[in-house]
Amino acid sequence: MRLNMRSTVTSLLNTTKSSLLLKFRTNPKHPAGWIAAARSEEDAGKIVKARELIRKGCEERPTNEDVWIEACRLVNPDEAKGVIARGAKAIPDSVQLWIQAARLEHGAANKSRFLRMGLEKIPDSVRLWKALVELAANEDDAKLLLQRAVECCPLHVELWLALARLEKYDAARKLLNKAREKLPKERAIWIAVAKLEEAFGNTFTVGKIMERGIGALQREGVEIDREAWLKEAEAAEWAGSVWTCNAIISNTIGIGVEEEDRKATWLADAEDCKKRGSVETARAIYGWANAVFKSKKVLQV
Repeated sequence: MRLNMRSTVTSLLNTTKSSLLLKFRTNPKHPAGWIAAARSEEDAGKIVKARELIRKGCEERPTNEDVWIEACRLVNPDEAKGVIARGAKAIPDSVQLWIQAARLEHGAANKSRFLRMGLEKIPDSVRLWKALVELAANEDDAKLLLQRAVECCPLHVELWLALARLEKYDAARKLLNKAREKLPKERAIWIAVAKLEEAFGNTFTVGKIMERGIGALQREGVEIDREAWLKEAEAAEWAGSVWTCNAIISNTIGIGVEEEDRKATWLADAEDCKKRGSVETARAIYGWANAVFKSKKVLQV
Protein backbone atom coordinates (compact mmCIF):
# COMPACT_ATOMS: atom_id res chain seq x y z
CA MET A 1 0.00 0.00 0.00
CA ARG A 2 2.81 2.42 0.90
CA LEU A 3 4.59 1.71 -2.38
CA ASN A 4 1.39 2.37 -4.30
CA MET A 5 0.85 5.64 -2.45
CA ARG A 6 4.42 6.74 -3.13
CA SER A 7 4.01 5.81 -6.76
CA THR A 8 0.78 7.80 -6.95
CA VAL A 9 2.36 10.87 -5.30
CA THR A 10 5.38 10.67 -7.61
CA SER A 11 3.09 10.38 -10.61
CA LEU A 12 1.11 13.43 -9.52
CA LEU A 13 4.27 15.46 -8.96
CA ASN A 14 5.59 14.47 -12.37
CA THR A 15 2.27 15.39 -13.97
CA THR A 16 2.31 18.78 -12.22
CA LYS A 17 5.89 19.41 -13.32
CA SER A 18 5.06 18.46 -16.91
CA SER A 19 2.07 20.80 -16.86
CA LEU A 20 4.19 23.68 -15.57
CA LEU A 21 6.91 23.01 -18.14
CA LEU A 22 4.28 23.04 -20.89
CA LYS A 23 2.97 26.38 -19.64
CA PHE A 24 6.55 27.67 -19.57
CA ARG A 25 7.12 26.71 -23.20
CA THR A 26 3.82 28.12 -24.40
CA ASN A 27 3.76 31.13 -22.09
CA PRO A 28 7.18 32.45 -20.99
CA LYS A 29 5.44 34.96 -18.74
CA HIS A 30 4.22 32.16 -16.45
CA PRO A 31 6.32 32.45 -13.22
CA ALA A 32 5.80 28.87 -11.99
CA GLY A 33 6.96 27.65 -15.39
CA TRP A 34 10.34 29.34 -15.00
CA ILE A 35 10.72 27.81 -11.55
CA ALA A 36 9.75 24.35 -12.81
CA ALA A 37 12.12 24.62 -15.77
CA ALA A 38 15.03 25.65 -13.53
CA ARG A 39 14.35 22.85 -11.08
CA SER A 40 14.13 20.36 -13.92
CA GLU A 41 17.64 21.34 -14.99
CA GLU A 42 18.81 21.24 -11.38
CA ASP A 43 17.41 17.73 -10.96
CA ALA A 44 19.31 16.70 -14.09
CA GLY A 45 22.52 17.99 -12.51
CA LYS A 46 22.75 21.00 -14.84
CA ILE A 47 23.06 23.70 -12.20
CA VAL A 48 24.59 26.26 -14.57
CA LYS A 49 21.65 25.88 -16.96
CA ALA A 50 19.24 26.09 -14.00
CA ARG A 51 20.80 29.37 -12.90
CA GLU A 52 20.64 30.76 -16.41
CA LEU A 53 16.95 29.89 -16.65
CA ILE A 54 15.95 31.38 -13.32
CA ARG A 55 17.99 34.51 -14.09
CA LYS A 56 16.03 34.82 -17.31
CA GLY A 57 12.84 34.25 -15.32
CA CYS A 58 13.70 37.22 -13.09
CA GLU A 59 14.12 39.34 -16.21
CA GLU A 60 10.82 38.17 -17.69
CA ARG A 61 8.84 38.29 -14.42
CA PRO A 62 10.55 40.93 -12.25
CA THR A 63 7.44 41.54 -10.15
CA ASN A 64 7.00 37.92 -9.03
CA GLU A 65 8.58 37.27 -5.64
CA ASP A 66 8.60 33.47 -6.01
CA VAL A 67 10.94 33.71 -8.98
CA TRP A 68 13.35 35.92 -7.03
CA ILE A 69 13.26 33.58 -4.02
CA GLU A 70 14.05 30.63 -6.30
CA ALA A 71 16.88 32.58 -7.89
CA CYS A 72 18.29 33.29 -4.44
CA ARG A 73 18.25 29.58 -3.68
CA LEU A 74 19.94 28.53 -6.91
CA VAL A 75 22.73 31.07 -7.26
CA ASN A 76 26.13 30.87 -5.59
CA PRO A 77 25.89 31.92 -1.92
CA ASP A 78 28.03 34.99 -2.54
CA GLU A 79 25.54 36.16 -5.18
CA ALA A 80 22.37 35.63 -3.11
CA LYS A 81 22.42 39.03 -1.43
CA GLY A 82 22.68 40.79 -4.76
CA VAL A 83 19.79 38.79 -6.18
CA ILE A 84 17.52 39.62 -3.26
CA ALA A 85 18.56 43.28 -3.40
CA ARG A 86 17.49 43.43 -7.04
CA GLY A 87 14.28 41.65 -6.18
CA ALA A 88 13.47 44.08 -3.38
CA LYS A 89 14.15 46.98 -5.73
CA ALA A 90 11.77 45.48 -8.29
CA ILE A 91 9.10 44.64 -5.68
CA PRO A 92 9.66 47.04 -2.75
CA ASP A 93 6.37 45.99 -1.11
CA SER A 94 7.29 42.29 -0.94
CA VAL A 95 7.46 41.26 2.71
CA GLN A 96 8.91 37.88 1.76
CA LEU A 97 11.87 39.43 -0.04
CA TRP A 98 12.74 41.75 2.86
CA ILE A 99 12.52 38.79 5.25
CA GLN A 100 14.83 36.82 2.97
CA ALA A 101 17.24 39.75 2.76
CA ALA A 102 17.44 39.83 6.56
CA ARG A 103 18.00 36.07 6.74
CA LEU A 104 21.02 36.34 4.48
CA GLU A 105 22.70 38.80 6.83
CA HIS A 106 24.90 37.93 9.80
CA GLY A 107 24.32 39.57 13.15
CA ALA A 108 21.23 41.17 14.65
CA ALA A 109 22.26 44.70 13.67
CA ASN A 110 22.58 43.86 9.97
CA LYS A 111 19.37 41.82 9.98
CA SER A 112 17.54 44.66 11.71
CA ARG A 113 18.81 47.16 9.14
CA PHE A 114 17.15 45.29 6.30
CA LEU A 115 13.93 44.80 8.24
CA ARG A 116 13.81 48.53 8.91
CA MET A 117 14.38 49.19 5.22
CA GLY A 118 11.43 46.92 4.50
CA LEU A 119 9.26 48.74 7.03
CA GLU A 120 10.04 52.04 5.35
CA LYS A 121 8.33 50.59 2.29
CA ILE A 122 5.67 48.54 4.10
CA PRO A 123 5.05 50.16 7.51
CA ASP A 124 1.89 48.11 8.13
CA SER A 125 3.58 44.71 7.81
CA VAL A 126 2.97 42.79 11.03
CA ARG A 127 5.41 40.10 9.95
CA LEU A 128 8.25 42.58 9.53
CA TRP A 129 7.51 44.24 12.88
CA LYS A 130 7.48 40.87 14.64
CA ALA A 131 10.78 39.87 13.06
CA LEU A 132 12.33 43.19 14.08
CA VAL A 133 11.07 42.95 17.66
CA GLU A 134 12.53 39.46 17.97
CA LEU A 135 15.95 40.94 17.23
CA ALA A 136 15.67 43.65 19.89
CA ALA A 137 18.66 43.72 22.21
CA ASN A 138 16.57 44.22 25.36
CA GLU A 139 13.03 44.83 26.64
CA ASP A 140 13.34 48.61 26.40
CA ASP A 141 14.25 48.38 22.73
CA ALA A 142 11.44 45.88 22.15
CA LYS A 143 8.98 48.21 23.86
CA LEU A 144 9.98 51.16 21.69
CA LEU A 145 9.57 49.05 18.57
CA LEU A 146 6.18 47.76 19.65
CA GLN A 147 4.98 51.26 20.46
CA ARG A 148 5.70 52.20 16.87
CA ALA A 149 4.26 48.92 15.62
CA VAL A 150 0.83 49.49 17.19
CA GLU A 151 0.75 52.94 15.65
CA CYS A 152 1.37 51.46 12.20
CA CYS A 153 -0.73 48.33 12.70
CA PRO A 154 -3.49 49.34 15.16
CA LEU A 155 -5.80 46.48 14.15
CA HIS A 156 -3.46 43.62 15.04
CA VAL A 157 -4.16 42.42 18.56
CA GLU A 158 -0.97 40.38 18.97
CA LEU A 159 1.12 43.55 18.82
CA TRP A 160 -0.99 45.28 21.47
CA LEU A 161 -0.76 42.25 23.75
CA ALA A 162 2.99 41.92 23.28
CA LEU A 163 3.45 45.57 24.23
CA ALA A 164 1.14 45.25 27.23
CA ARG A 165 3.26 42.40 28.57
CA LEU A 166 6.28 44.70 28.64
CA GLU A 167 4.54 47.62 30.32
CA LYS A 168 4.14 48.28 34.04
CA TYR A 169 0.70 47.89 35.60
CA ASP A 170 -0.76 51.38 35.10
CA ALA A 171 0.64 51.74 31.60
CA ALA A 172 -0.55 48.26 30.68
CA ARG A 173 -4.09 49.07 31.85
CA LYS A 174 -4.20 52.24 29.77
CA LEU A 175 -2.75 50.46 26.78
CA LEU A 176 -5.29 47.62 26.93
CA ASN A 177 -8.14 50.12 27.23
CA LYS A 178 -6.85 51.83 24.11
CA ALA A 179 -6.54 48.48 22.36
CA ARG A 180 -10.13 47.69 23.31
CA GLU A 181 -11.28 50.91 21.68
CA LYS A 182 -9.43 50.01 18.48
CA LEU A 183 -10.57 46.38 18.51
CA PRO A 184 -13.97 46.20 20.26
CA LYS A 185 -14.68 42.70 18.93
CA GLU A 186 -11.47 41.09 20.13
CA ARG A 187 -11.93 38.77 23.10
CA ALA A 188 -8.20 38.38 23.70
CA ILE A 189 -8.02 41.93 25.03
CA TRP A 190 -10.64 41.32 27.71
CA ILE A 191 -8.86 38.15 28.73
CA ALA A 192 -5.57 40.06 28.92
CA VAL A 193 -7.19 42.69 31.16
CA ALA A 194 -8.46 39.97 33.50
CA LYS A 195 -5.03 38.31 33.59
CA LEU A 196 -3.36 41.63 34.33
CA GLU A 197 -5.59 42.32 37.33
CA GLU A 198 -5.10 38.78 38.60
CA ALA A 199 -1.33 39.05 38.24
CA PHE A 200 -1.34 42.15 40.45
CA GLY A 201 -3.53 40.57 43.11
CA ASN A 202 -6.82 42.20 42.16
CA THR A 203 -8.60 38.87 41.99
CA PHE A 204 -11.92 40.32 43.21
CA THR A 205 -12.25 42.29 39.95
CA VAL A 206 -11.56 39.43 37.55
CA GLY A 207 -15.10 38.05 37.47
CA LYS A 208 -16.60 41.51 36.92
CA ILE A 209 -14.16 42.23 34.10
CA MET A 210 -15.04 39.03 32.30
CA GLU A 211 -18.77 39.64 32.77
CA ARG A 212 -18.38 43.13 31.30
CA GLY A 213 -16.28 41.75 28.50
CA ILE A 214 -18.81 39.13 27.44
CA GLY A 215 -21.57 41.73 27.52
CA ALA A 216 -19.53 44.22 25.49
CA LEU A 217 -18.66 41.60 22.87
CA GLN A 218 -22.29 40.58 22.55
CA ARG A 219 -23.32 44.21 22.07
CA GLU A 220 -20.78 44.38 19.25
CA GLY A 221 -22.51 41.44 17.61
CA VAL A 222 -19.81 38.91 18.44
CA GLU A 223 -21.05 35.32 18.68
CA ILE A 224 -19.92 33.79 21.96
CA ASP A 225 -18.57 30.41 20.92
CA ARG A 226 -18.71 28.26 24.05
CA GLU A 227 -16.12 25.79 22.77
CA ALA A 228 -13.68 28.54 21.87
CA TRP A 229 -14.06 30.12 25.29
CA LEU A 230 -13.54 26.76 26.96
CA LYS A 231 -10.18 26.58 25.20
CA GLU A 232 -9.41 30.10 26.41
CA ALA A 233 -10.17 28.98 29.98
CA GLU A 234 -7.73 26.10 29.64
CA ALA A 235 -5.11 28.41 28.16
CA ALA A 236 -5.56 30.78 31.11
CA GLU A 237 -5.09 27.88 33.52
CA TRP A 238 -1.89 26.79 31.82
CA ALA A 239 -0.66 30.38 31.94
CA GLY A 240 -1.18 30.34 35.71
CA SER A 241 -4.25 32.62 35.65
CA VAL A 242 -6.65 30.42 37.60
CA TRP A 243 -9.04 33.23 38.57
CA THR A 244 -9.33 34.24 34.94
CA CYS A 245 -9.97 30.61 34.04
CA ASN A 246 -12.79 30.45 36.58
CA ALA A 247 -14.28 33.75 35.39
CA ILE A 248 -14.33 32.56 31.79
CA ILE A 249 -16.10 29.35 32.76
CA SER A 250 -18.72 31.02 34.94
CA ASN A 251 -19.60 33.51 32.20
CA THR A 252 -19.62 31.22 29.16
CA ILE A 253 -20.10 27.57 30.07
CA GLY A 254 -23.90 27.77 29.92
CA ILE A 255 -24.15 29.67 26.62
CA GLY A 256 -25.98 27.72 23.95
CA VAL A 257 -26.73 24.73 26.18
CA GLU A 258 -30.35 23.59 26.51
CA GLU A 259 -31.59 23.33 30.10
CA GLU A 260 -32.21 19.59 29.92
CA ASP A 261 -28.71 19.03 28.49
CA ARG A 262 -26.74 21.04 31.01
CA LYS A 263 -25.73 18.27 33.40
CA ALA A 264 -24.58 15.84 30.71
CA THR A 265 -22.83 18.55 28.70
CA TRP A 266 -20.95 20.01 31.64
CA LEU A 267 -19.95 16.58 32.89
CA ALA A 268 -18.55 15.77 29.44
CA ASP A 269 -16.75 19.13 29.31
CA ALA A 270 -15.14 18.57 32.70
CA GLU A 271 -14.08 15.03 31.88
CA ASP A 272 -12.51 16.18 28.62
CA CYS A 273 -10.62 18.91 30.46
CA LYS A 274 -9.32 16.39 33.00
CA LYS A 275 -8.08 14.16 30.20
CA ARG A 276 -6.15 17.08 28.77
CA GLY A 277 -4.65 17.82 32.18
CA SER A 278 -6.69 21.00 32.70
CA VAL A 279 -7.66 20.18 36.27
CA GLU A 280 -8.50 23.74 37.36
CA THR A 281 -10.77 24.22 34.36
CA ALA A 282 -12.53 20.97 35.19
CA ARG A 283 -12.86 22.08 38.82
CA ALA A 284 -14.37 25.39 37.67
CA ILE A 285 -16.94 23.55 35.55
CA TYR A 286 -17.84 21.25 38.43
CA GLY A 287 -18.14 24.22 40.74
CA TRP A 288 -20.47 26.03 38.37
CA ALA A 289 -22.59 22.93 37.86
CA ASN A 290 -22.90 22.36 41.60
CA ALA A 291 -23.96 25.98 42.04
CA VAL A 292 -26.67 25.52 39.41
CA PHE A 293 -27.90 22.18 40.79
CA LYS A 294 -28.03 23.33 44.40
CA SER A 295 -30.04 20.39 45.74
CA LYS A 296 -26.99 18.14 45.78
CA LYS A 297 -23.49 17.91 44.48
CA VAL A 298 -24.07 16.15 41.20
CA LEU A 299 -20.52 16.71 39.99
CA GLN A 300 -17.17 16.65 41.73
CA VAL A 301 -13.50 16.50 40.94
